Amino acid sequence: MPLTPRNTPLPAALIILTYSLLSLLHLAHPYAPSTSWESPEKATAIFLDFGEEKDLATLSVYLGNYENRRFTLQTGTGSPIRWQSLPDITIKRVYQWNTVRINQKARYLRLTTLNQFTQLNELILQTPQGTLILPKNKAAYPWLFDESWMYPGYASHLSGTVFDESVFARTAYEYLHGLRAYEDTHPPLGKLFISLGIACFGMNPFGWRIAGVVAGILLLVVIWAFSCRLFSDWRTAAAVLLLIALDFLHFTESRLGQVDAFLVLWMTAMSYFMFRYYEAMTKGSKRKCRRFLLASGFFMGLAVSCKWSGLYGGLGLGIIWTAMMISQYQKKQITRKEIKTESAVFCLAFILLPAVIYLLSYLPYVAFDQAMGFWERVIQNQINMFHYHTHVGGQHELASRWYQWPVIAKPVKLYSMHFSDGKAEILALMGNPAFWWTGLAILFCCLYQMAEKVNGRTAFLLASYFAPLLPWLGISRYSFLYHYYPSIPFLALLMGVWAEERGKKGRYCLFSCVIVSAVFFLLFYPVLAGLRVSQTYIRFLEWLPGWNFVS
Repeated sequence: MPLTPRNTPLPAALIILTYSLLSLLHLAHPYAPSTSWESPEKATAIFLDFGEEKDLATLSVYLGNYENRRFTLQTGTGSPIRWQSLPDITIKRVYQWNTVRINQKARYLRLTTLNQFTQLNELILQTPQGTLILPKNKAAYPWLFDESWMYPGYASHLSGTVFDESVFARTAYEYLHGLRAYEDTHPPLGKLFISLGIACFGMNPFGWRIAGVVAGILLLVVIWAFSCRLFSDWRTAAAVLLLIALDFLHFTESRLGQVDAFLVLWMTAMSYFMFRYYEAMTKGSKRKCRRFLLASGFFMGLAVSCKWSGLYGGLGLGIIWTAMMISQYQKKQITRKEIKTESAVFCLAFILLPAVIYLLSYLPYVAFDQAMGFWERVIQNQINMFHYHTHVGGQHELASRWYQWPVIAKPVKLYSMHFSDGKAEILALMGNPAFWWTGLAILFCCLYQMAEKVNGRTAFLLASYFAPLLPWLGISRYSFLYHYYPSIPFLALLMGVWAEERGKKGRYCLFSCVIVSAVFFLLFYPVLAGLRVSQTYIRFLEWLPGWNFVS
């Protein structure tokens, strides 16, 4: 008999609560410069007078909503002012502190825009000793010098965007304010979820990351519900839940303002409800089970509306459903007429319902041409997405191929900052070696077992594991380790099924894997949360040639 979540809530509650607190710990600053100086035209100058000659060492800029803003930079002295031109500067990353070196003594500083649109949220000028320098005419630029207390001293991952947050967080902000969306390479829903956090907590790192944290917590809830359907021993269910809670990729990815945490949550949820449908069908409850099929299609709609790769999981579930109908018909447990009825419900659940959800996600979307109607916006965005994903090529230093993901051959270094005292802050995406490597071995065991005898639970989980992975075998565009994320929940569930089928020895193996995973989580926590630790310690964690955290 399967467990029920209500009968054994305490282990799950403790695990999920602990994970939630850990996810919020050291997440991000709940503030960032928000007032801004804006210029819609090129050649707009910011003229700063310090009253006397100052030793200008660095200029730090918190950039607003437009990336790669270029400026001419000039320092001036004397009366009349004698201007000295420095090399042009480019401020690259939005919603993050960007620092350039000046190393000049001057009374005046002039920045002149070279782009049509420019938004600067704050300027910080410092001496070589790090002392803040404020211009005498700061009243002329009140929004550039009013939030200097927010400057952490460097481009910290706690104070600004890292990796693709500069794309997704910015676009979420644009959705929230009805602006033209910068990012149009994925459907809108994931950015809409991020915008909910921004609406509640502001345009700051905590605001654009909190929705992902909630998605990460909800994934644990779904895993627990799934485990309770699969396993008869609550200890096995708790062990599987712990494997996900202790997984490095899940922990770090769900603490970022990116859309993958939402994708994986909805893909896991749609598989859970398809499994409920499978259970009900095998018990002969055909009418009752249709609600599970509709729920599965609903969550598929949410997944596809976050990323097209949600379709991979949907196709996998379509194969599962087809195999289920064939099996039931062969066993004479379903008639042709009933198959027609189930097919109609399936089409409603997996075609019509997801299509409606997908279209609804475009309601707040603003196209490049704001004169476009709704249907024009939707169609043009599909064309843009298809063109982008079919033409992504070239090389990326953080990219890896699908066969490198299960062995964690190449983690994704999201952020690195080195300090003069020999310490560093590193933030990396990777898997928990104890979980992933053990899981890979068990995966092969399950495949071997299936070659001898088909097992319904194992077959379902194998199909769910491979559905989001196999399409990457034929995709030529560069890819990253986090594209393996949708398969991870099913790897953990497979390990639970394998362990339970082998009784006491299997459970000991599973529990041992959980213990080692917990030890590894503690060891690697500094590079999962971006803590400042010695570079020597980080180098100790570079176990494989591709694990280049420090360099």
